[in-house]
Amino acid sequence: MSDLNSVAPQQLFKQWRGGDASSGQAMAQRFSDWYYAVTACRLGDQHGRTPLQRACTRFQQGIVSVSNPADLADWAHGILSEELRMAGGRIPGGDFANQLTGGKLPSEILGRARQAMPASQVRLLAHAYDARYPYERVAKEAEALGGMPFAVLDARYALKRWLRTEGRVPFAEVPEKPNLDYAPLPLYEAGRMSNANEENGFEKWMLQNMPLCKDIAEFGVFALSLRNGAFAMPVEPERPPAPVQAAEPPPQEEESDETEQVAPRTNYVPWMIGAVGLFGLLAIVAAVVLYGFTHR
Repeated sequence: MSDLNSVAPQQLFKQWRGGDASSGQAMAQRFSDWYYAVTACRLGDQHGRTPLQRACTRFQQGIVSVSNPADLADWAHGILSEELRMAGGRIPGGDFANQLTGGKLPSEILGRARQAMPASQVRLLAHAYDARYPYERVAKEAEALGGMPFAVLDARYALKRWLRTEGRVPFAEVPEKPNLDYAPLPLYEAGRMSNANEENGFEKWMLQNMPLCKDIAEFGVFALSLRNGAFAMPVEPERPPAPVQAAEPPPQEEESDETEQVAPRTNYVPWMIGAVGLFGLLAIVAAVVLYGFTHR
């Protein structure tokens, strides 16, 4: 099946319709991986599980009714879009541990990355993944780092490299140089695309690019945590005016330790939901879809 990984899904569909079981198996895996990447980015593992399974079941039940390969992507995306709408479309963010994070909250790992990465990239990612932050100001910050949206993409991959090397997150898709064709990727993850048509077009393009799907799927929990404010810049408390120095300072023995400052702790509150392992869920969903092809 490895030789079929680079075959376009429309071609796999034609070969499957011609009786090639291997092509049908490869097509099933392709669509289940694609569905997972979209739901993981928009809803996360837990919230996305039900719409993902429903979409895969509908795909399995309806694929025999599709006759034109050119209609395949639109038809399959329409199924997923309906399930996503019923599930709320997109969650604002979250902090969900999963198999890739080793059971740790993404915010904990991102907290270490935040201390190690250049402040300019941390600030850019914090603002880019905050849909409430004005896009014009994000673009202005990106100018000094190479322009928008390429600077955000570059910072995203710098973060992925740190997470893989220092955070021990077993990412598979971490290019040394970002693919400029992927420039809209951070905007998609952040929910910042200009309209639904642009977002839908990007998702359909993902179907033609499995490395991109894998990139989005494996980074999903960290994208959600960034949307949840894991890199957000804290507001520095306003300092009180300096006291006027007295002409005769009090004796040293009367000084106290009460003004000693303690470093504030960040309270990471986990979302109380169960986490679904990335690769385990992919295997389950692939099996559901594959069953339909081999037992129709």
